[in-house]
Amino acid sequence: MIIYQQKSPEQAFIAFDEIYRRFSQNVFSFLIKKLKNEADAEDLLQKIFIKIHESKHLYSEKYKFEQWLFVIARTSLIDHFRSNKRYEKKIAKLNSSLAEDSAEYIEDSFAADIDVLNSASQLNENQKELLKLKYIDELSYQEIASVMNKSENSLRKMVSRLLVNLRKGVV
Repeated sequence: MIIYQQKSPEQAFIAFDEIYRRFSQNVFSFLIKKLKNEADAEDLLQKIFIKIHESKHLYSEKYKFEQWLFVIARTSLIDHFRSNKRYEKKIAKLNSSLAEDSAEYIEDSFAADIDVLNSASQLNENQKELLKLKYIDELSYQEIASVMNKSENSLRKMVSRLLVNLRKGVV
């Protein structure tokens, strides 16, 4: 690892190749035992070695390399499990939300928003343009941001507030 940290790019490449050759199978075995999925283990193995490369400057000789490597592997594994749990929760929430709402309701709600937009004569031109770009032209916030020279976050807030106010009849 010291050679990988401090030597020329050619020597560093050889050193990293040696590190990978020596330790990748042990890390892969550790991941397979924990994940029980070969494809996920392979993906995570690659991410771990990318992390090693990105954080090579943090390695210190006072630690055994293998211990340092397995701290990275264990942390990456924990992050993987956490992100999967978050993803599964989001999918479950989306599925339950979709189960409660029928497709007709979603279409009617969207159509109602368009009707509100069309009938909202009290909106100024910028507000009308923003809602038109979002709901009629179906542009993303990123695309709208480039057209209107505003940040995506501010546009999200503006649209949200406009729709709430339109539904209440405030605007």
